[in-house]
Amino acid sequence: MTNMNGMRGMSVVGKRVLRADAYEKVINGKGFPVNISLPGMLHGKLLRSPYPHARILRIDISRAEQLPGVKAVLTPKDVPQIPYNPMFFMPVTSAALTRDMLILSDVVRYAGQPVAAVAATSAAIAEQALELIEVEYEELAAVFDPEAAMRDGAPEIHAGVKNNIRDTPSFSAGDVEAGFRDADYIFEGTYETPRVHTCYMEPRVCVADTDRNGHITIHASVQHLYGLRERMAYALGMPVSQIRVVQPPYIGGGFGSKLDMATIEPIAALLSAKTRKPVRIEQTRYEDFITNARHPMKVHLKTGVMKDGTFVARYASTVLDTSAYATHGPVVILVHAHFGLMLGYRSPNLKWEGKVVHTNNMPGGAFRGYGAPQACFAVESQIDEICDKLGFDPIEFRLKNTRRAGDPHPFNPAWTLNSYGLPDCLKLGAERIGWAARAKPDSGSGTKKRGIGLAAHPLWVSGCVGFPDIYEHSGAIIKLNVDGTADLASATIDIGAGQNTTLCQIAAEELGLAAGSVRMSCGTTDNLPFDAPTHASRITYSSGNAVKVAAAAAKKRLLEVAATVMDVHPGDLEVRDGMIMVKGSPAQAMSVAAVVQRAESPYVVIGEQGPMPTTLSEKGTIMGMSSLAPASNPSPATAQFVEVEVDTETGQVKVLRAVFAHDLGRVVNPAGAEGQVEGGLQQGIGFALMENMIFDPDTGACLTSDFLDYKMPTAVEMPSRIESIFVETNEPTGPFGAKSLSEACLIVPAPAIANAIFNAVGVRVRELPITPEKILAALGKL
Repeated sequence: MTNMNGMRGMSVVGKRVLRADAYEKVINGKGFPVNISLPGMLHGKLLRSPYPHARILRIDISRAEQLPGVKAVLTPKDVPQIPYNPMFFMPVTSAALTRDMLILSDVVRYAGQPVAAVAATSAAIAEQALELIEVEYEELAAVFDPEAAMRDGAPEIHAGVKNNIRDTPSFSAGDVEAGFRDADYIFEGTYETPRVHTCYMEPRVCVADTDRNGHITIHASVQHLYGLRERMAYALGMPVSQIRVVQPPYIGGGFGSKLDMATIEPIAALLSAKTRKPVRIEQTRYEDFITNARHPMKVHLKTGVMKDGTFVARYASTVLDTSAYATHGPVVILVHAHFGLMLGYRSPNLKWEGKVVHTNNMPGGAFRGYGAPQACFAVESQIDEICDKLGFDPIEFRLKNTRRAGDPHPFNPAWTLNSYGLPDCLKLGAERIGWAARAKPDSGSGTKKRGIGLAAHPLWVSGCVGFPDIYEHSGAIIKLNVDGTADLASATIDIGAGQNTTLCQIAAEELGLAAGSVRMSCGTTDNLPFDAPTHASRITYSSGNAVKVAAAAAKKRLLEVAATVMDVHPGDLEVRDGMIMVKGSPAQAMSVAAVVQRAESPYVVIGEQGPMPTTLSEKGTIMGMSSLAPASNPSPATAQFVEVEVDTETGQVKVLRAVFAHDLGRVVNPAGAEGQVEGGLQQGIGFALMENMIFDPDTGACLTSDFLDYKMPTAVEMPSRIESIFVETNEPTGPFGAKSLSEACLIVPAPAIANAIFNAVGVRVRELPITPEKILAALGKL
């Protein structure tokens, strides 16, 4: 870690704290939603369309209903026909949302879309019943390529959406045409990224249980309790008060894919309501693959550069395949443009145009980085192309065009980049990787050549404050116990990255308790304060601020009670390591446990000398609460350096070493932060070199059915050396100076690898994944 502002003296924050759930996950993982089982539970399964575009003419369920063990069957006529958008993090009625999905519809728009559902006494019987349902379809013309979908005469996927273009967002600043006229050099290129899956380990699963009053309780593997409740209530036409979502201790990964209501949650609720029994639906890995994935994009980037290496004009256009339904597409493309393509580097003249296009492909969704990895691949690849052609050092070129601490935030000038450490990230990363000794492109000898590459991401987020119609507030409750420990309640979902551990560390630091003395307690949407989803790199900063405020309120009350007992002023007390003491007189002290016991004790206490009154003012549970929005949206900054080896005979690429430098304000748990870096690198290597969902070109059916069919990095493909550099700039609005980390870890690896490949063998590949075939073709060997 590099400490830029003298931040030390913490007892819990900044320490490597073991996750409280680590051992449990290893031995049985009983807290995962996939392990929920209720008495009398039925099992549900979904029938899916084999066609990418069709109209249902008839469904005959009579044979399925007669199968022993079948308790209920649903078809489109049995479910509410209320159009909705499944995204969790915006108000369900937002004008910015396209509501074009139904729970079950008589029009199919992608291969694998659910058309019916069954509940039975076992999953096997439910599967058998699906085979007995007869569906008569009218096949309709389909289109899978966004460019083809925009042509006149292409199949109409949604009525009234001309040329299948759902949205055409754009923005500009300055005069981009004049900027290009003034430019000394102009560079252009087109960059393409594929459809890839998040590959979370725990499948989508839910259990719905309806009581006699029609109230529904849901257990689900999702990234937002309140988002699921709101979406289900809307799609089912019910008040939100009739739906209760139970918080799991943790889920088995999400990476953005579980930021939507899938079909299984409302279907399980409807089947439960019909049978008056709990209903469980667990998706197969194939069903997970076709639920949602990262949006494929094609980016055309044009950049005007002056002789001194400064940007004078930048233009970009993006075509996004939003697939059969809009879902996240119109929002992803805006984040992609602002925080991925255009605002990271300074330029007086900017223009961007986007197209959100419907096809008959499976739905797109959120994925870690939310449109920025696709943008970063284009921007950082082209910067290296510019540097190679004009002879600039890639680090100096980026520094010349980036922002500095104290500058206005380019997205919202009312904010300031109070903490901003990109220059230090670039400098420290370069020193660690040995940038000064980096060879010229394709200068090595032999068939296996090595290269070093760099990519930066100058601007990202720590949540969603300031974004139109996106939820961004958090709440927390902290209760102190008579043994000197504390319980923390927050609607945050731990998706496997140790979010609960981080929040407990923040609470313990504020309360003056030891690490491990604060535990996370689970609740439901009935009794937890609202928190926005676990997404957008927001938990440490946004939820962490709420936790810190709640802890401060609890500490204030703790010191008030202690002051009464010790006959001092509360301002004269401090708490450290579970002890409350008079400042400057550590001998005058009481334990936190003793003070809480006093507060929880009866008003009159019977002791050795008989009944003794205390005071009414000290009585009551010592607790603190908060519900607030964060003060700002501070930007982290990131630089990724990698070394690769390219086999010019086979086209195989090995990532040998990685150095990741990141300004996160303040590291709360170094072990957790390093885990984020390593996991993001693994996903980034997959995005760069191998991951790509494959579909039948005629039917649109997904041919990627499980992890055997989907090539992604394993431990074998990971570099032996992964080094993390955490630059601590002390964000003044963050909890103990912290801001965000998570998504940046995945945004930068792909362009860094692409640039390292160019440095190794002198060829540029502008389409991901960079497979051996593409490298050999670029080398003229295919």
